[in-house]
Formats: sequence, structure tokens, C-alpha cells
Amino acid sequence: MLAAFDLAHTLILLAIGGLAGVAGGLLGVGGGIVMIPALALLLGDAWGRDSFHAYNLASIMTAIVLSIPAAVRHSRERAVIYRMLPAVIPLALVGVVGGVLLAGQLTGEHTRTLKRIFGGFLEFVVLVSVIQEWRAIRGEPHLCNACPLPTRRTLIGLVVGLPSGIIAGLLGVGGGIWAVPAQSLLLGVRIRQAIATSTVMIIAIAIAASVGRSLDLARLENQPPLHHVAWWLALWLAPGALVGGWIGAGLTHRVPVRWLRYIFQALLAVTGVKLILS
Repeated sequence: MLAAFDLAHTLILLAIGGLAGVAGGLLGVGGGIVMIPALALLLGDAWGRDSFHAYNLASIMTAIVLSIPAAVRHSRERAVIYRMLPAVIPLALVGVVGGVLLAGQLTGEHTRTLKRIFGGFLEFVVLVSVIQEWRAIRGEPHLCNACPLPTRRTLIGLVVGLPSGIIAGLLGVGGGIWAVPAQSLLLGVRIRQAIATSTVMIIAIAIAASVGRSLDLARLENQPPLHHVAWWLALWLAPGALVGGWIGAGLTHRVPVRWLRYIFQALLAVTGVKLILS
């Protein structure tokens, strides 16, 4: 298993976790956009054709680790909109269940379809980010200029929570990759508050998705069991993610986030194409 990997592989996994942690803490995403493609490129189908599912589970498990210190930092900066969470989390958990059930249908020969869905979603995220940046340059960063809190709970849950949960359950990313632009573009939340609130939300979503995906992978006939593989991967990824998440959350309030988003948009575009063509 992964414990038998040499020092070079171990260091690579620690580095992947660190980069994912910085991305999660800095941009309010679960880090899976870095972690999952990197694992797929590094390890391929090392545990059979369903290995991509193990990478998804390892990613969402690690998202728990990296989101907790990031949430603490954001909370200390008083950037989290806690009143939004009761509207977002319940429907997000419903979405997680739906995403896990759908992922369970995309195993075996259909795992390639899951990879392509992941790649297509990354390209969609890039498109949304470009639109968001274009509107920001025009001085119109939000389609809605006033956040509807606290009365429009159903609207907020449907716009932010439900899609985020589906994404987490299906693709193994924390859901922040949707929640941040949805809050900013559609609900009028300032970007730093959107990132902070998303980071707190990810904790609940990642826990639920980790449990669901673990149970789902346990039913597959694979040696070693894929959920065990995912736990080992997460064990090696977590230390870097923990340190990176703490650093990234602190940088959010001290560096120009816009330029860093440009870099990640380019990364998303390239990795998305690779997964679609895999």
C-alpha cells in the first residue's frame, strides 16, 4: 500500500497536500482542484480502474483537515457570515447524498465518465470566474447588489448549498469552488466574506461526503479496499494540507487575491482538458 512508497513519493504527496491547503485557505475551495488531478497524474490507475474514486475520497477527507484551521483564521478576522450557514448547510447535506448516489453509478468502465465530468466542471468554473472578473473590472461585480440575508433562506440554500453538496458528493471537492462565486456573483456577498463563509461550510459538507463515499467504496470488490487506500492517501496528504490551509487563510487578508485567482484559473483550464481527454 502507500506506506511502501519511497521517500520521493512521500514528499510529493506532502507537497500536493501543501499546495491544496494553500489553495483552500486562500481561495475558499476544498483544495480538490489541485489534489485530485495531481493524484491522478502521479498514481494513475494504481489500484484498478476505480482508483479515481479513491482519489476523490482522499481529497474530501483531507478537505476536513485543511478547512478547520482556515475557518479559525477567517473567524478571527470576523469575515464569516454565520447567519448564512443555517440556510446553506441543510440543503448542502441533501446535495451530498445525491452526489454520492450518482458517483456510485459511475464505477468500473464508467469511471472514465466521472473523470470527464470532473474535467468539464473545471472548465465551467473557469468560465464563471472569467465572467466574474470581467464584471469586476466594469465595476459591477455582483448580479445582485444586496445580500438577501436573513429572510431568504430557501433561496440561499438552493443557490449555494444544494449545488455545493452535489459537487462534493460526486466529485470529491469541498464545494467551495461553487459556493464562493455563487455567493459573490448571485447574492452580492463580498469576496472575502464569501471565501470565509465557504470555508466554514466545507467542514460540514466534507464530513458528510467522506462518510458517504467511504460506505459507497466499501461495497466495491477491490484489493486492497479502495476506502482503505483513500485513508492512507489522506494520511500522507493531511500534514501538508494542514500547514498550507493555515498559511493560505492568513494570506487571504494580506495579499491581492485577484492575481492568484488568475493563476488558478489557468491551472483549472489545463487540468480540465487533460481529464476530459483521459
